Amino acid sequence: MSALKDGRYEIELDKTRHLLFDLNVIDELNEKYGGYDKLGEILTPDNPKYIKDLKWILALLINEGADEGEEELTEKQVGKLINSGNMNTAIGSIFAAFNIGTTGGQPVEEDENPKIAATENLT
Repeated sequence: MSALKDGRYEIELDKTRHLLFDLNVIDELNEKYGGYDKLGEILTPDNPKYIKDLKWILALLINEGADEGEEELTEKQVGKLINSGNMNTAIGSIFAAFNIGTTGGQPVEEDENPKIAATENLT
């Protein structure tokens, strides 16, 4: 997986898809959760709505990163793409897209934990 020059982050699901963490996503996250900096709290099994929130956020990022004219995915469709075997990859990809979107397109280092890297510099 790699960051594309347009700020999207590539993820392999049913096919190659792209996650885009842009101002539209920040606005949606702010409205729903009170701040995009709460991703670390939202995407944890301690959150009782963890799975529902994961599907919603992933659908949001996939739809924002989709090519022009590509059909939008519903949360239910996204839920069918994620299973216990690729859930950690999906969550890591969300944080990598967050990192790229908040650092101006700088890619995440291969050995760097994207969840930690994405939330370190928020203060």
